Amino acid sequence: MQSGESKVKRFSVALPASIVSDTPHLREKTAKLGAIARATSIFGVNEVILYPDDPKRDQNEDMRLCSEILQFLDTPQYLRKKIFKLNPTLRFTGILPPLQAPHHNVPHTLSEIKVGDVRDGVVVSRTGQNLFVDAGLEKEIRTVGSHRVGERVTLRLVEVGRNLSGQIVDATALSLLKPGMEPMYRGYRVFRETSLGKILKEPWTLKVGTSRYGSAIQEVLPSLSKAMKDARSVLVAFGAPNVGLRDILAAEKLVPSEAFHYFLNTVPDQQTATVRTEEALLVSLGIMNLARRLDLDETVGLETHHN
Repeated sequence: MQSGESKVKRFSVALPASIVSDTPHLREKTAKLGAIARATSIFGVNEVILYPDDPKRDQNEDMRLCSEILQFLDTPQYLRKKIFKLNPTLRFTGILPPLQAPHHNVPHTLSEIKVGDVRDGVVVSRTGQNLFVDAGLEKEIRTVGSHRVGERVTLRLVEVGRNLSGQIVDATALSLLKPGMEPMYRGYRVFRETSLGKILKEPWTLKVGTSRYGSAIQEVLPSLSKAMKDARSVLVAFGAPNVGLRDILAAEKLVPSEAFHYFLNTVPDQQTATVRTEEALLVSLGIMNLARRLDLDETVGLETHHN
C-alpha cells in the first residue's frame, strides 16, 4: 500500500438524536445541522446514523427533524423542490452555505454534459421497466429499473444528444477508492437506528468512540493510523450535548472497552467546560482524515485503547 492510501469503503458517523436539544429555536437547530452537514461532506462521510440517547423521553421528533434537514442539505439544489414539498421544518435552510459537494456541482445544460457523467435525479414517470428521470436538464433521462415514481436515483449517462439515456448505478459504490481511479464522493445518506448498541453490533472493521474520558489522541496516533489504513468500514460515534458517550453506553449496559476498538479524547487539554457535538465532529473527522494519510510506523498493530 502506498503512503496515505486508504481501504475505507464505508465511513460512517453515529450521532445522538438530542444533538439539537440544547438549542430552542428552529433557526439555531438548522444552523447546527448545517455545520454537521458541512463537516461530514468535507471529510467524505458516507453515512450519518442517528440514534436515540435519552430513554426518558420520546425522541421521534428530534430524529425526524435531524433526518429531514440533513437529507435536504445533501440533495442537489436542482432536485430539492421535486423531492421535498413545502415543509415548515425546512424554512430556515436558505440561510445555510451550500455544501458544494461533487454531486451538487454538475452541468446544468445539455451542451455541457458528456457520456460517463454521473448525476442524481428523481423518477418522474415509468412504463413497465422504462423510467424517465428528471436530473436537472432540459430533457428527462430514459433508463430502466424497478424504482418508484418520486424515488431518488443516481445515473451514469450512456447516451447524450438527440436521445438522452443513462444507467442507474449504486451511489455508494461510486464513493469507493478503486485502483487507478479517483474517488467520486456522492454525499452522505441518513439512517435512523433504534439504539447505539444496535449500531455497534454491525461488523465494523474499526469502531471509534469519542469522549473527554478517552485516551489522548497523541498516545495512539501511530496505531490508529495503521488501523485506518487497514479498515474496510469505520464508525465514529459521538455523545450528546448533555450526556457523554460513556454514560449513553452505560444506560445500555455497555462499556467503552467492549464497544469500541478505540475510545479517544480528540481534544486533549480542552479549555472549555464542554465541547459541542458539532465541534467534536469537525475536530475528530479532521484527525481521522490525517491519521489515514500519515506515513507513520505501520508495524504497530491494532490495539484496544480505553479508560
